[in-house]
Parts: sequence; C-alpha cells; structure tokens
Amino acid sequence: MVQCAVVGRPVVGNEEIVAFVQLLKGSSATAQDVMAHVAPELTSYKRPSEIILMDALPATSTGKLLKHKLAESLRN
Repeated sequence: MVQCAVVGRPVVGNEEIVAFVQLLKGSSATAQDVMAHVAPELTSYKRPSEIILMDALPATSTGKLLKHKLAESLRN
C-alpha cells in the first residue's frame, strides 16, 4: 500500500467508514485482501464498511490528500 484515507459516508441515523487505498504499482491485492489484513487490527466499529482501490488519491501539488474530493465521490 502506498497511501490511504478514510472518510465517513452518511447512513440512516449514523455514519459508516469508507477507506480509499492506493496500492503499489503492479500489486495484485484486492479490496478483500486489504480488508482481511486490517480486520484483526481494528475493532468492529472502526472497520471500513467498504474499501475502494484507486490508482492515485487526489492530492494537492504539495501532496496533501484532498479528502473532501473523496467524500464527494461517495455522494455522486
């Protein structure tokens, strides 16, 4: 994994966690592989409900992740 970010997605009466993950180029890992890796390390309420693999996470020219763009992508 190169980098990742998590954002909240509204659901009725609460919010769920969605993780966006950028893998190393050439990696054959799947979202299920990543979930299997993180699940034992996180309590149930901290586990993402979904993992979305991306080629690159949106970032500024200085490398700061643009989490609001990730959150917007969930609404569309």
